[in-house]
Amino acid sequence: MKHMRHTAKEVGDWIRVEAEFSGEYAHQLTYAIKTSDTDEQLKNVIISSIIDRYMFFYVNSNRPHKITKLMLELLDKKDFQFGAPSPRNNLLEQSIDHLIKGSGLLPTLWKVQQIWGNSTAQELMDYLYNQYYKDFEPNDDHISWINKYKSFYLNQGKPWEEDG
Repeated sequence: MKHMRHTAKEVGDWIRVEAEFSGEYAHQLTYAIKTSDTDEQLKNVIISSIIDRYMFFYVNSNRPHKITKLMLELLDKKDFQFGAPSPRNNLLEQSIDHLIKGSGLLPTLWKVQQIWGNSTAQELMDYLYNQYYKDFEPNDDHISWINKYKSFYLNQGKPWEEDG
């Protein structure tokens, strides 16, 4: 942006954000851009589309990064989620699907049940559940993911339920 060159020369650092959108999300975004009547509406659409997909957090504290805070402050409305979910929003569904199909959990439950009888599959699940409460400590990535996607999943519902 040539008209901002004088500003660029005065600052010591930059954050450049680029985003690529496709599918239904891109169509919704295009429609929102085309139907924007004012520069303010257009600014909100553009910033919202970036924040909807890409929010930045400090890893050690999970506080929103300065660039995220600045973008949020630019918005008139804080409702910045379009109808089409981010492809990364399905991480929970992928994790559940992996547990069912790819991790070997269900075959392992079947094996212990075949060896020790019907109640041992539940015993193993109880053991894993207790290990979760006893030993699991979420890391920074886990916490950041929750900060970013919790509200989405609360609105969407539980992926393992029929209506979810």
